[in-house]
Amino acid sequence: MDNYNSERLNERNLKLLKALRLFDDDFFALVFEDNTEGTELLLNIIFNRSDMKVLKVVKQREIKGVEGHSVRLDILAEDSTGKIYDIEIQRQDKGNLPLRSRYYSSMIDTTLLKKNEDYNLLVPTYVIFFTEKDTFGDGRPIHHYVMKEMESNALLGDERHIIFINGENKDEETALGKLVHDFKCSSADNMYYNVLASRVRYFKEEGGKQSMSKIFEEYAKEYAKEYAKEYAKDAEIFMLIEGYRDIAMAESEIEERVMKKFNLSREKAKEYMLGKSA
Repeated sequence: MDNYNSERLNERNLKLLKALRLFDDDFFALVFEDNTEGTELLLNIIFNRSDMKVLKVVKQREIKGVEGHSVRLDILAEDSTGKIYDIEIQRQDKGNLPLRSRYYSSMIDTTLLKKNEDYNLLVPTYVIFFTEKDTFGDGRPIHHYVMKEMESNALLGDERHIIFINGENKDEETALGKLVHDFKCSSADNMYYNVLASRVRYFKEEGGKQSMSKIFEEYAKEYAKEYAKEYAKDAEIFMLIEGYRDIAMAESEIEERVMKKFNLSREKAKEYMLGKSA
């Protein structure tokens, strides 16, 4: 790879790192993984409470359909009362968000009961979407849906909740408006909530950048698509190497990762490390 292309890859990676926000789903999942304090902050703001306690938070859990479509949840959390929260990031408005939320809710239910267990063991579930756009176009900061009877407006009592958070909410006088503002910030210095800012700063500026290698792997695939097929593999490998270097990964570890990911011999991996097409 010539110096011009290498410098261009470095520039792209650094721009990517600087531009990442909580409205980028991979970065959101990374920041909130095992982050009970940050998740408690988020849920307390959404539900206008101060006493919610989160027991555990896991990122990007995949639920496989038996014969149908599988889903990968951005963040799945459980509180001290056993309620389950799926928190999702939605940047592009594809027009099918209500149906997507329905499917996510149903898939979560499939994980909550073992064979022959009673339905009374089902716990309340909440599917929460942070949408970058005002999905419903009415300017309201939050939409919270539950199942009701049309004739009497009585609750069905199935304990299933669907919530949409409006990412175009600019009312920074409210706690929810401040939270949305923080989701749109690319710099930790501009965020309101320290518990979120500290995590963002850790992954962008400190030792946590090592954990961001998966984000660069995904970006490398997209970058490779810009090239003709015969150069796609080379482009992806070079992009990945430069991405790893930008987050200060050791050269020996980069070499091992490249060998494993692309099934290369050590000799071929070293050629790529030196900027040569194999």
